[in-house]
Amino acid sequence: MTDKDWEKIEEEWETPEEKDEYEYKPPKQKGLDMEKLKKAKGKKLENMIAESQVTSGPQMMFATLNYSDCCTKNRSEEIANKWASMLRAGGMELNVYVIEDNQVLFSTNAGFHAGEIRDYAVQQPECVAVEWNQKRMPGPAETPEWKAWDAEIKAKKKAEQDAKKEADEAVKKAEEKKKKKKKKKKKAGESTAKAEL
Repeated sequence: MTDKDWEKIEEEWETPEEKDEYEYKPPKQKGLDMEKLKKAKGKKLENMIAESQVTSGPQMMFATLNYSDCCTKNRSEEIANKWASMLRAGGMELNVYVIEDNQVLFSTNAGFHAGEIRDYAVQQPECVAVEWNQKRMPGPAETPEWKAWDAEIKAKKKAEQDAKKEADEAVKKAEEKKKKKKKKKKKAGESTAKAEL
């Protein structure tokens, strides 16, 4: 018997209920509960409205990490992959990318999973914060020590950027000065040549 024969037999034996059960059905998007919306106030109301505007399209969010011996790209990848495998086990489709040594990008094509992904990440001990839809949610790793360390790192980066900008400006000024000298020499050479004629 060939594979086609076996497939035909399998189709004959499969009941409509089994076909329906095995067929892929994407999860249905949650609607906005008007009763809960009426009762909600302040930040809770803002969050409900923001989450209701999430479509079934692609979504991205960033998670900042902090762990002992922080931060290396390899260790951050391990943590991100662990989180992603747990979320995939829960039926969520997502991709993770380490974009900096302590920052991970989560992307999903099923936007209705984004809230669950954010909630999971924020509960992890290595999570400092999750940023999604221009809103930042702090995690358990956002400690005063981490804040001090982060401020120090940002100050160093800013100092490096300022020094680079200053150096670039100095190079640019030197090049402009060199061009002006060349022009002067060229003009002086042309006027000397004209005077000799």
